[in-house]
Amino acid sequence: MIDLTLRSALLTNLADLEPGDRIAVGLSGGADSVALLRAALHVGQELSLGVTALVINHQLQDSSHDAATQAVVVATALGCQSVVMIPVDVQRGPGSGGLESAARNARRSAFEFFAVNNHIKAVLLGHTRDDQAETVLLGLARGSGARSLSGMRTVDGLYRRPFLAISRELVRSTVNDLDVYEDPHNSESRFSRVRVRESTLPTLESDLGPGIAEALARTADMLRDDADALDSLARSSSSEVVEDLVALLPAIRHRVLRQLAIDNGANQNDLTREHVLLIDGLVTGWHGQGPLNLPGSLNCERHNGKLLFYKKHKE
Repeated sequence: MIDLTLRSALLTNLADLEPGDRIAVGLSGGADSVALLRAALHVGQELSLGVTALVINHQLQDSSHDAATQAVVVATALGCQSVVMIPVDVQRGPGSGGLESAARNARRSAFEFFAVNNHIKAVLLGHTRDDQAETVLLGLARGSGARSLSGMRTVDGLYRRPFLAISRELVRSTVNDLDVYEDPHNSESRFSRVRVRESTLPTLESDLGPGIAEALARTADMLRDDADALDSLARSSSSEVVEDLVALLPAIRHRVLRQLAIDNGANQNDLTREHVLLIDGLVTGWHGQGPLNLPGSLNCERHNGKLLFYKKHKE
């Protein structure tokens, strides 16, 4: 029998889909994703949706194939009739953002390729409220802005996270009867997210009282609304004319400048706040400084009252 809280969350999350649509569940074999697949199979039958379990073999360890194979076995045992294992090549070179980021990028690329080629309407991910809290804490530790602190979205394009408002404890309790896999990376303290999960959050709960995860998730929701509003204002105010940019409030101007850089070819993942502030200096602190070098082999300079972005040689 499906847990009613999980069922309600899925019904709400998938309410816009039509009978006959196909969805996929990202299945690692861990308790969160197994619980999601079990619930999705039940709700998928209710809503007449096709459900595919997508298992990614990251090929990072000797045991990676065995773990992926075990996830396939679990999915099949749950009655999933469409189970696909996809091997990926995790690129860990310079600019990959570390192992966690590189693995996530490889996984996302595989999901998106499969979705496009198999008419998948949504890819479901098993993130919980505790994952959201960890994301917010990591953003705080890195000095991130409101967009990063707003955490993950329940619906984010192709991706959906039906359990984002539900505790990890409740989600995992629904698969106590199953043999689930735990990725050894989830207990390696060299990863910052593991340290937050196993040390930081429990310490905060002990020192400040229960409810920290809920409070952090609630903060993310509020900041997301604020960030969405500011981003909307920035899109409507976009201009490369210095006079127009000077008239904007800093919070909006900085968003405009960041998006201008990205639109002109700056590497989004490597573009930092420091880069944005340097561009802002061309607007609000102009004293004849030369071109800026931005990530993605992009240059930016001020010329005749406008910001010019160009690759290598000015056209």
